[in-house]
Amino acid sequence: MSRDMTLFTFRTCDAPSETVTRVKGSRFLAILEPCRDRMAAQRRLEELRERYRDATHVCWAWRLLSEPEPGEASSDAGEPSGTAGVPILSALRSGDLWNMLGVVVRWFGGTKLGRGGLIRAYRGAMAAAVEEAEVVEEIRRRMLTVTVPVERIGDIHRVLSAFDVTYHDQSVDGASAMIDLSVRVQDHDQLRERIVDATGGKGRVSVPDHSREGSGTR
Repeated sequence: MSRDMTLFTFRTCDAPSETVTRVKGSRFLAILEPCRDRMAAQRRLEELRERYRDATHVCWAWRLLSEPEPGEASSDAGEPSGTAGVPILSALRSGDLWNMLGVVVRWFGGTKLGRGGLIRAYRGAMAAAVEEAEVVEEIRRRMLTVTVPVERIGDIHRVLSAFDVTYHDQSVDGASAMIDLSVRVQDHDQLRERIVDATGGKGRVSVPDHSREGSGTR
């Protein structure tokens, strides 16, 4: 997935969408939701499995732009291999959507669909949810922590004022000041160089342990 590290803007949805389809008695509930990172996706999947405990299968896929690089994942959740998770992922890819979690909940209707039927059913269910969704274009951003000597904080703010920066937190620990912020991905390297230059090499730019890539609507 490293090729996608060059993405500066991307398509996503800022609100969930749900659709229901039926195939030969089986009911398929497709749920498409915005999701920023793997931990959030996993928490949401746990919630949905609990909510739909009566379902036969809860299958899913995600496409995420979170650190350290973009990723995709999917699960057939007990369906024959390759008949559920990959078709759901295919629908997300066809919509060119990122930072999204797609889930299809199936209640078995008594008639087996066969391998081809399952693939069509799961892909069609998620494609319907994608079709219903409101798609937006967002700017890809990266979370950073800037650490500098307290006496250089003015220099840093002058550097940051030249960039499209979103501030999240600022704190002081002894002789050091720390600023949590996000910046457009394409500005990351230049910002790092400017901070090092402005502080005579005393400033540090790091990716916080809790970081994930965010975005802003374009």
